[in-house]
Amino acid sequence: MISVCVALLKFVWVLLIFAQEVSSYSTKIHRYTRRGCIQTVCASFVAINNPGISIANAVTATNPLEKLVEAQETLSTLLTNYKRATVDCTFADVPRELLETKNKELLLEKAATNALFDKSASIETCKTTNRIVRNYLGVTGKGPLVGIEKRIKSGLNFVNPEFLDDYISQFEEFSQSYSKATSLSYTAGVADLDSVNNFSKDEASEANRDEDSNLQQTKVAITEAKGNLDRIILMLQKS
Repeated sequence: MISVCVALLKFVWVLLIFAQEVSSYSTKIHRYTRRGCIQTVCASFVAINNPGISIANAVTATNPLEKLVEAQETLSTLLTNYKRATVDCTFADVPRELLETKNKELLLEKAATNALFDKSASIETCKTTNRIVRNYLGVTGKGPLVGIEKRIKSGLNFVNPEFLDDYISQFEEFSQSYSKATSLSYTAGVADLDSVNNFSKDEASEANRDEDSNLQQTKVAITEAKGNLDRIILMLQKS
């Protein structure tokens, strides 16, 4: 391959010299360097032998494996701590008993003394939240999952040809699951009852969440996407 590149280099170099002699085009705008020429010629040779790879990718593409592993670890952390990431217990409500008619005088008394803000006069309640999940998924422009699909696509330049069909299949399945997770996580913030109605801190465990809620279905989609990413990374590691 090196000898071929050298031969092509000599040919292109002659053409460049000839072009510089007969053209009045400003050299300040276009500067040709020997190093750049070598890259272009060798990249062209790679592209000819691998039609699916563009010249730009052949010159500048880098293996996305490290970044994909980082994204994999991020999804693992999210799934392991899903309950903590999706339940916000920083709300304080007046106990229902205090709102009953028979306790009207007590309620007025505590209101007059600003005691409603005391722990003795209020209880901690919770709501589900999609904020942290969406941050982890990269849809807010944060974290290692930002641009994840482009990184997986760039892996096509590095995966062993014998894994190519499986790689593409896993990529397509990942895209579907990832898209589903981002869509459901958004809907969870506006449509899930637990994201609107407060519940007691004692009911904060995942066992008490509605399995059909958008937030819980988001977890299912994330689990599927991570499984696809696991297999994609394994293929790159074996290539």
